[in-house]
Amino acid sequence: MSEGRGLPERAPRFVPMRGFAEGGARRAFRPSRGLPAAVAALALLGIGGLTAVHVVSALLGLPVKLVPYDQWARWASTTAWDDGRVLAVASALTLLGLVLILIAAVPGRGRMVALRTGDPDLVVGLPRRALARALRARANEVDGVRDAGARMYGWHADVSVRTDLRDTAALGQRVRAAVEDELARLAPAHHVALHLRVHGPS
Repeated sequence: MSEGRGLPERAPRFVPMRGFAEGGARRAFRPSRGLPAAVAALALLGIGGLTAVHVVSALLGLPVKLVPYDQWARWASTTAWDDGRVLAVASALTLLGLVLILIAAVPGRGRMVALRTGDPDLVVGLPRRALARALRARANEVDGVRDAGARMYGWHADVSVRTDLRDTAALGQRVRAAVEDELARLAPAHHVALHLRVHGPS
């Protein structure tokens, strides 16, 4: 890969993966939800620890009242299910559960982009910044481009070029063709939409 035009020096990541045609490449580079999982695990650990402390201390005859369970139990026993406060707490817990399910089900944006290869059992991962640098380098090779920049936003490539030419429309067509050719050569597993901006002489 390092011999390709415009590719950065950083080596891509190679991941053996069968079933590429069924979307295995995208699943292989799906980012993990480490932070939400850690927060949920710490919350459950804290609740479990408090429960264990209360149960053990009560069994030993030295109850530790870190949490006012008695007040909560009295409030729960004297409050109707259709009370506004009960409904508010239940709604908040339901919303929290739905948010956690959504976080687990919807993948975030990964730092690696899966690229197609000639081997159906091989997935190549390229960092998003490296892909942006490759597109920028390809745009800079077009005649008439004074300077080019590129950034990746999700599955959108934002490419901007500056030129001293007056005919920015024709240059834009050449740059778009060159960048799309580079995307076709790299062959991302997911379609990358291209947004091009051409800035002429001021």
